[in-house]
Amino acid sequence: MTRLLTLLLLCTTLLSQAQSFEGTLVYKADYEVTVSEKMKASGITAEKIIDRMKSDGSYIDTVKSTYKKGNYRSEMNSHPSTWVIYRNDANKLYTFQDGEAKDICTVTDMSIDLEFQLTGKKPVITKLDTTVNVGGTPCEVVRVKWQSGSYDYYFNKTKNAIDPTLYAKHVYDGWADYLSIAKALPIKIVKRVGKLSVITLTLVAQKTGPVDDALFKIPKLAEDKDLNMIKMPGSEMMRIK
Repeated sequence: MTRLLTLLLLCTTLLSQAQSFEGTLVYKADYEVTVSEKMKASGITAEKIIDRMKSDGSYIDTVKSTYKKGNYRSEMNSHPSTWVIYRNDANKLYTFQDGEAKDICTVTDMSIDLEFQLTGKKPVITKLDTTVNVGGTPCEVVRVKWQSGSYDYYFNKTKNAIDPTLYAKHVYDGWADYLSIAKALPIKIVKRVGKLSVITLTLVAQKTGPVDDALFKIPKLAEDKDLNMIKMPGSEMMRIK
């Protein structure tokens, strides 16, 4: 009986892993910016805000995310380039960039919801009673709503299935809550920040297959008190050795 239970547990584990996506998804980013009448009176327009983002290098129109066994790496085509690595074993997100700050890494605890830390209120998770066509694929929608904004995750359960237990501790961005419902990576994400802006990420390409573990390697980091004069909840800047 013990042997049978062990075999059943092993088969369940292997099945779970087999159903979890490994590969790279490429998203196209689109922006909508809303300006108030007061801002318009000051000469500030949505076009000027977008142009400013493009000129200072913060504008991102492509995000490439690679997944493997509970880890992920997202690369943004900002200038200088920026990329983040999530490590499942530490449940932390490591943010890197080229340029003047290439020797600094920001480490963020993914078990923390920032708004909950500030207000004591958890986000509301809702599976919407609707189906939306995204590029010919019928998608269901999970909404994560905070006081300051919301994320709408569009998914199809037959596309890029993933084991939600791999990200069960990833509270940040409502990721764990979303995956517990969808059990699939999103085909589209709509991020709303109050009434000011909307960022839409839409899947435009993907590659499924083995991923090199080296993509998720974190360099040696050292504490630096000078980088953390202002404390941020669940976040610390560290020096790359």
